[in-house]
Amino acid sequence: MVLRLSAWGIFLLGAVGLLIHSTLLQTGHIRAGMFCFYTNLSNLLVLVYELALAIAAGLPHSAALRLLTDDTLSFSMALCTLVTHLVYQFILVPDAKRNGKRFADFGASFGNLCVHYLTPLLVVAQWLLLADKSSLGWRSALWWLTLPLAYFAFAMLRGRSGKPIGHTHLVYPYPFLDLPRLGWRKFAGSVMGMLLSFFLLGYGMMWLGRLVGTPLA
Repeated sequence: MVLRLSAWGIFLLGAVGLLIHSTLLQTGHIRAGMFCFYTNLSNLLVLVYELALAIAAGLPHSAALRLLTDDTLSFSMALCTLVTHLVYQFILVPDAKRNGKRFADFGASFGNLCVHYLTPLLVVAQWLLLADKSSLGWRSALWWLTLPLAYFAFAMLRGRSGKPIGHTHLVYPYPFLDLPRLGWRKFAGSVMGMLLSFFLLGYGMMWLGRLVGTPLA
């Protein structure tokens, strides 16, 4: 019951946040290039997952619920959205400030607050408190890297087109993926550093999960 309520709550909050963040309500259309960014793709993936989980939780002995509450899958969902928060808060915001830039919706938009803060942290809390973590191992930390790696491949292939993303004038969605600007040496260091950080983050999350222990529901 608790799992089902949490899934519905995260889905509804996340859906409203992503809708506002898309500018659909303000302008009547989704802003161009929105789903070229990891933030929005990870939030959309989490919404699909939470909706499926909310429905499956009403069928306690179903194969769908067993699949959705699988240790590695629930772990991957928590980590993929936590990365959204961490990269935004500790890489993008400081980088923008260092360059004298200002993101128009820093702290000012409920949609921005949802996609970068509320939804990621609630999904992590759901995993910590409600998910079974007993079978997690080093393969789980390795397996979850398929999500950011898939996004990396998408972003680089899209960047090769040379077309700017929407109104941003960016060819690559994030500064640490901008190969022409960084050059091969800095680019390789950036990518390897990110992958190592993500892998260590996975291990850190597993340690925290074991510290929290048995799920509440």
